[in-house]
Amino acid sequence: MNHYRPSRSFDPSLDIRFRGTRVPQWAAPLVERHEPNDACWLVVMPRRSGKSWLAGAVRHARPEGLTRLVDVRNDSDVRRAGLNCLTNGKAARPQLGDVDMVLVDEPAIGPSGRRAGDPGTLAAGLGRLREEGVVPVVFATPAEYELLAPHLGVDALKDVRMPPAVTDEEAAWMADRAPEWAHGVVALLRAEQPGWLLTPFLLELALQTAEAEPDLRTDPAELSRRAGEEADHPQHRYIDQWFHNGMSATHRAVIRRERWRDAGLHFTSDAHDAQTMREVLRPVAADPVIAHHLPSVLRVHHVSDLHFGGRLRSNVDQKDRTQAGAALARLAGEGTPLESYLEHVQHLAGQGRAPHLVIVSGDLVDRPLDEYGREALDWLDRLAGLLSDHPDLRRADPRILLVGGNHDVSWDRCLDPRPGARHEWFARAFDAYPHPDLDKDKHEDRRLYVRYPDAGLRVALLGSAESGGEPVSNEDRDRVRQLLAELAQSEDGDQISDLMARLERHDPGVVAHPVLRRLSRETGCVNLAVVHHPLSPVPAVEVAPYAGVVNAGQAKAALAEAHTALVLHGHTHLGFLASERLIDRDRPWTTRIAGAPALASIHSNEENGYNEVFIAREGDGHSLAVRTVRWRQGQWKADLAFAFRPGDPDECAFDELGADRSPRN
Repeated sequence: MNHYRPSRSFDPSLDIRFRGTRVPQWAAPLVERHEPNDACWLVVMPRRSGKSWLAGAVRHARPEGLTRLVDVRNDSDVRRAGLNCLTNGKAARPQLGDVDMVLVDEPAIGPSGRRAGDPGTLAAGLGRLREEGVVPVVFATPAEYELLAPHLGVDALKDVRMPPAVTDEEAAWMADRAPEWAHGVVALLRAEQPGWLLTPFLLELALQTAEAEPDLRTDPAELSRRAGEEADHPQHRYIDQWFHNGMSATHRAVIRRERWRDAGLHFTSDAHDAQTMREVLRPVAADPVIAHHLPSVLRVHHVSDLHFGGRLRSNVDQKDRTQAGAALARLAGEGTPLESYLEHVQHLAGQGRAPHLVIVSGDLVDRPLDEYGREALDWLDRLAGLLSDHPDLRRADPRILLVGGNHDVSWDRCLDPRPGARHEWFARAFDAYPHPDLDKDKHEDRRLYVRYPDAGLRVALLGSAESGGEPVSNEDRDRVRQLLAELAQSEDGDQISDLMARLERHDPGVVAHPVLRRLSRETGCVNLAVVHHPLSPVPAVEVAPYAGVVNAGQAKAALAEAHTALVLHGHTHLGFLASERLIDRDRPWTTRIAGAPALASIHSNEENGYNEVFIAREGDGHSLAVRTVRWRQGQWKADLAFAFRPGDPDECAFDELGADRSPRN
């Protein structure tokens, strides 16, 4: 015997809202037939929240023969009830006998109806019922309420009733059906997953899942996940019914925009986002199934070119080099943007807006020395402790990802016959954080994608410093010159030419072809990629042997073929946003590219800073936004943000991110 079945029809013996003769205070005006302020009482509830069950409970609680329940979607039901006035403005007076209250369960004016009725006609019919001394109660979804409200009077808002969450007493009554285990499950849910007590339907669904899978009864997080999956079973179609069917396009836009606002981005003012609208949509924030379908926006910080051990910009221009000047500098916040960034992230954490993930696109150190590596590693560890949790991130998911840059390569080992030798220091120094494993000789053994399955996110770590090495000191240069002088006396010209070619390549950016071949598409995922060197020319003039990726065209084609939404890079110390649209293909794809400013290096022609990437998931679809945040006059100031959807040719205004959108073909 199954004790819990959320799809069952109204059964007064199982009702927890109106138990016995008990009527909750919020429902008393309906049962006791209080006069509404306008044409009708409006019970506003999302679909799959027990709307029809509540209508049945109200009818059952009232004296027999005085209440009529009607489904306006059903013409024969309307005719039998004598309520043609609700669908036909020219209908005769309603013939209701002793009936003094009409419950309209399905008003048939929104997308749920098999035919779209006229809300004006329904409002007029409700008015005619009031003229006959009958009190109507309309059980409406938010979408139906939005359509009907303009046809009612100014006092209609006073007639809105929104049932509260399930009380402890009501939950206990539901658990009494299986007291040997259900009370414990309810207690765990209330403590750790309280959204499942938002409506009787959700609690029934959670308990049904626990009944079917006993192992979940002590694991509220996994029970929540499994119940959420069950909610979207064809029997329930919770997301389709609750969000797409029960909400209007305006409601869905407000819900989506609220997520972006919570993440720290702003929209133009919108009259539809008024407080009354937000109140109608209040249950959205607590519903666990909707929260999984529309989680909070994922915040990613893209930092680059940390250059620990190099020359870093100072927060204070200390021209007075005396002891007094040093003391004043300390009071004024002496330090570098590296320290200021950690303070900034800590401040964001206090506002609930710290990043969830951090991606570092190379040049963590100015030169691969253990001392600098320890400084960088300590900084990363401190940063990791400041990051925010996110419902789409699992406990084991890595929060900081790295790729190395040309400054992270061991120049003194670039002549080693094994190419991976020059990357061994970086791999050893930063073993605690995922990186592209350029020290491994076999490309198939290297890490490529870091996956975040619940977020539908993949990040490809591409080591563009594959062949890099840079002579950063006179000692290095003298050593190379001596070696070249000795080799110049050799009779093996091919050997000398080969060595010369290798030594002259200071920091070529290249993504190995076997790695590019491993890039792939994955349905339901948004794909990011990280390199150090830029794939496209940046708006600056630099005379250098290698300013970008030498096989950039090949890399961009492979990234587009793999449906990569955004490529992150550093190296140029410039904030840079661009798009690359490859049109010589069956389905053109636009890949966005974002270069980050140097976070702290003094070797930059612009302000230090970082990029902030926002990823909003809806089901298995995604929208993104990117902006650069700069260290400006002692504060972190954000530039204008740009929003886009993966692969689309054009950026979009933030208001467009709230609109419904068909999936990309």
